[in-house]
Amino acid sequence: MTLSLRAVYQQQSAKLVYRRGLTYEQQQSYSEAVRAFSLAIEKGYAYPAEALVKRGVNRIQLKDIEGAIADFEAVIETEQSADQAPSFSLAQAYHNRALLRQQASNEAGALADWSAAIAHHPTYPQPHYHRALVLLSQGHHAGALADLDAAIAADLTLAVAYLQRGNLRYQLGDIPGAAADWEYAICNDFTLDSARQQLENIQQAAYDAQLTQVLAGPLAEKGLSVKVQHKGYRLDIHVHREVGTGVSYYTLPDLIRKHLVPLHLAEISHFQLIGRAGEVNRPDWNQSYDLYKGQPCPPSNWQAAISTAVMFPPFAIPAFVQAAQVKRSFEKGKYIEALRASKAVKGLCVASSVTLGVFTLLPLGYAAYDSMKENPTFKLAEKTEQVTNRPYQEIFRN
Repeated sequence: MTLSLRAVYQQQSAKLVYRRGLTYEQQQSYSEAVRAFSLAIEKGYAYPAEALVKRGVNRIQLKDIEGAIADFEAVIETEQSADQAPSFSLAQAYHNRALLRQQASNEAGALADWSAAIAHHPTYPQPHYHRALVLLSQGHHAGALADLDAAIAADLTLAVAYLQRGNLRYQLGDIPGAAADWEYAICNDFTLDSARQQLENIQQAAYDAQLTQVLAGPLAEKGLSVKVQHKGYRLDIHVHREVGTGVSYYTLPDLIRKHLVPLHLAEISHFQLIGRAGEVNRPDWNQSYDLYKGQPCPPSNWQAAISTAVMFPPFAIPAFVQAAQVKRSFEKGKYIEALRASKAVKGLCVASSVTLGVFTLLPLGYAAYDSMKENPTFKLAEKTEQVTNRPYQEIFRN
């Protein structure tokens, strides 16, 4: 009985020391963590393989590579020779030894260890992810994609796996799939600037291609090819012609405005027209133009704002503010803002009329519904009023 109690105490003591090691690890006190895990093993911790893996990981932080490898190999030897099924610690030992082998430029050994880790624990995401990186560097795209799929299936929040799969899908020409992966990567880790930049690049490329397509037809009739690039507040419109093809750069801006102005492009106020001929790199035309030059000022819609004030006063203040903003924005060269303000006044006027209609129709609708009931509320009230106004003698007589 005494030995049994002593064993229980020893186990609890070892567990307490192991947990203390975890705390030291979180505090980045790696030397203290190594000592704590060593003491836990000495005290007979119930899961020695787990403690050995933890000690090895902390030894890596202390640059004790030989000690770390010894811990991982001890787990591998012990777990493989055990009668029971291998624990998760065995897969961790293989994975961490693979990382050290990769650092030592032993890619073949690292791949073998990651494959062993996956074989012992197929849903362990890290070996899949790191093996995929090596396969990518070797050009084995199919194997890398399969590993990244497995890593994400095992851990749906593994942002770096989404990032790498997005990069691979982009290389393979799957642009929608790449964009979806980069979006998932950003959602799971806001610090992944590379994913954000990649996503912005493909969105920018799609936007530029769309604008290029808008101008391609009209300019082709003039014997010109075109490429549009969005840069901040302006568009760079590169036109190219063969030597001998005539072009009037003085009328070309109006043709461009004719097709771009109806798109109401947000945050774009100017375009740079750059013309080249043949194989000459130096442009023969390079001028900046106001995209909305010659466009009339949108209506302020003051009448609509006044109607809004009459129909539903709470909407009147924003309606008057937007109406005043129209001319002010137009004079500052902000045509799109002026157009939006003009439309906003109309929208507020429509919203006020709808709101007024709702408040008006609700009582009428209820009255119509009430009249169809067996005992309408309004008639009952009317009858009650009649009874109340009758003389007391007549009431008692009835």
